[in-house]
Amino acid sequence: MNYTYRLDEINLNMISVVGRKSAYLGELYKMGFDIPPGFVISSAGVNEILKDIQPDINSILSSVNLNNQSDLEKKSGIIRSLILNSKISEEIEEEILERFNSLNSRYVAVRATVTSPLSGSSFAGEYETDLFVTRDNLIQSIKRVIASYYSPRAIAYRLLSQDNSGMAILIQNMINPTVAGTAFSLHPVTEESDYVFIESAFGLGESVTKGLVTPDQYIISKATRSLVSKRISKKVVKLVYDYEEKRIKTIDIEDNSESLKERDAIKVANMTIAVEEIFKRNVNIEWAIDGNKLYLLEVRGVRKIYPEV
Repeated sequence: MNYTYRLDEINLNMISVVGRKSAYLGELYKMGFDIPPGFVISSAGVNEILKDIQPDINSILSSVNLNNQSDLEKKSGIIRSLILNSKISEEIEEEILERFNSLNSRYVAVRATVTSPLSGSSFAGEYETDLFVTRDNLIQSIKRVIASYYSPRAIAYRLLSQDNSGMAILIQNMINPTVAGTAFSLHPVTEESDYVFIESAFGLGESVTKGLVTPDQYIISKATRSLVSKRISKKVVKLVYDYEEKRIKTIDIEDNSESLKERDAIKVANMTIAVEEIFKRNVNIEWAIDGNKLYLLEVRGVRKIYPEV
């Protein structure tokens, strides 16, 4: 196999090959963190998928007018259409499907992972994420995630910043959380580093990362590993997967109960602190609880609002 790697084959020296998200998760996976198993289509694999249409993509990008939003959106649409309608070589398709079969999972999550360091630019929802993807839909899902690399926002950012970071694709067993959210190893507003700041809500974590709900908030002391304060919000929606309709649905709810028990909030804090200590820098993680098990889904660096000189 040439274009894919299992998570347990990945280390921190492979960011340029498998992307930042995958490299950090691979390193933590081997350390025993509860991370859904999976594999990565390398940046070389993504390049191979785009090989036949890359000259056309480059030609279109060279004529983009960033001062004309209509032109940007039109050319973004043309590029994404090229990708979605492209043909993947049998060699790489067979390799991808063989890796999928080895996961022994009916559903996977398909995410982009950029080939820039943990300290590089990043934000939640930067590129497309596909959830509950089946084997039959996997190849088209991969193309859809690759196409998101050429969204108007992504094109504009890379052209303006001259960022040439590539993309790899992370594919992992799908979990179906009862509660999920994010955690910061310092307060994202006050920048106090003595606490872990947690946000959580019922259902899939995208309701938090996409700002669909006002999440519950928990602050945990790093020194005592105890709850300092919490703010429970009225949750009006949650995202769930409907197995019969085979799609993610937004369910209206009116739930004033807390989404995270205190002991689980402390578990999330402990996980966040452990990741921070390993990488020796402030981190933002995404996590989810499926059944009684806490999973680590993503690690990002945190840039302070007022950087130190």
